[in-house]
Amino acid sequence: MKKRVLSALLSLTMVAGLLAGCGQSAPTATTEAPAEEKAEAVKEEVPAEGGETSTDKFYIYSWNTELGERLQYVYDAYPEIADRIEYVNVGDDSVYQEKVDQLLQTPDAPDYPDLIAFEAAYIMKYTNSDYTLPVTDLGITDEDLAQMYPYTLTIATDQRDNSLKGLSWQSCPGSFIYRTDLAEKYLGVTSPEEMQAKIGTWEAFLDTAREIKEKSGDATRMLSSNGDVVNAFLSNKTQPWVDKEGVFHMDDAMLEYMDIVKVLETEDLTQKTTQWSEEWNAGPSSDSVFGYFGCTWFLHWTIKANCGGEAVGEGTYGLWNMAQGPAPYYWGGTWLGATAGCSDKELAGKIMKALCTDTEIMTKMSEETLDYVNNKAAMKTLSDAGKGSYDFLGGQDFISIFSPLAEDVDVSWMSAYDQKVNALLDTQVIEYSLGNKDKDTAVADFKTAVAEAYPAVTVE
Repeated sequence: MKKRVLSALLSLTMVAGLLAGCGQSAPTATTEAPAEEKAEAVKEEVPAEGGETSTDKFYIYSWNTELGERLQYVYDAYPEIADRIEYVNVGDDSVYQEKVDQLLQTPDAPDYPDLIAFEAAYIMKYTNSDYTLPVTDLGITDEDLAQMYPYTLTIATDQRDNSLKGLSWQSCPGSFIYRTDLAEKYLGVTSPEEMQAKIGTWEAFLDTAREIKEKSGDATRMLSSNGDVVNAFLSNKTQPWVDKEGVFHMDDAMLEYMDIVKVLETEDLTQKTTQWSEEWNAGPSSDSVFGYFGCTWFLHWTIKANCGGEAVGEGTYGLWNMAQGPAPYYWGGTWLGATAGCSDKELAGKIMKALCTDTEIMTKMSEETLDYVNNKAAMKTLSDAGKGSYDFLGGQDFISIFSPLAEDVDVSWMSAYDQKVNALLDTQVIEYSLGNKDKDTAVADFKTAVAEAYPAVTVE
């Protein structure tokens, strides 16, 4: 179907999609975006067999360099397609959605996207709309999906008809990453198993935070930022913010989140930094912070990158371990999906299969980039070969730690409203934790903000 034929249909369906999920996107594996790069090549449509149209250029959109770098593994496998691909790095995750939304409403645009990248924070805005195609339309089968972690499929499923609309080459389960030397010094802990016993519940976690503060003589805090706990709570909601009937729900896990942050603030159990700030990034290289809630990419590109060294004996390199923490969770990830006006479905399927389902390609990609890929067979092969043993973690096998955690991730609570509603909640959590509001007032103000942001939602 020519893109111009889609215009009337898509302009209607986009309205619903844009109502669900807007705002700033959360940090992912790549936190620093390069300068904006825009595609200048023009799509020239040429007749294809059966009266359809094809294009010279095949456009793939994302907000940074990460996906573009991973696509090199696809080009290595299929060099004949490399010249057709136009990778458009918008260069700024805060304007990425705006750019893509504009293009999706103009199917005749010469730089209309064929494949687009999604973050978990707003993926449902696109998958729950007619702007994206089921992967079955691209020739992707259940057999292709067999090695993926289930939660990555649930996230990308259109909740209207249960069709799968996107695939991810990553899996991002989370853990608690802590300093082994400080654990032994202040807690007498010498193994991840002992550490887990000290942080296996939120009550135990807070008790251990108090112990670290006391025994360090106020020199060390359990966490850097009060907000560092948020992902562990979001991933353990029991219901979505807004159900299929359009009714808002304040989950008990979010009420507990408010109370935990309040304790962290009032008892001075963190360094009270702001996540991603200069002070926060300095934590891994000092003895002021005991640990972080971090996922697969966070381990390599946040903790290790800020540890003050590049080999054992330098900075805090080698002085870290991982344990699950109070609850399983995930943080981030990038998905790839085809647009409704995709000019070449066969090519889209080939790219997505290679990047997200091909065990051989994904094994190589993981070994060379340290990505924890969304392929159980690939990760088992690497772990069995000893590739997960990580000198940064004192030899601990990060693959064997993350694998069961990835299996336990539950995303049944996700909705297309998450990005905006989460931001509205955090505003009130800060007010409550600082003592500017009592809990009831903060919750009431949160609900009012949700009702104002989404007038069609029933908020009681």
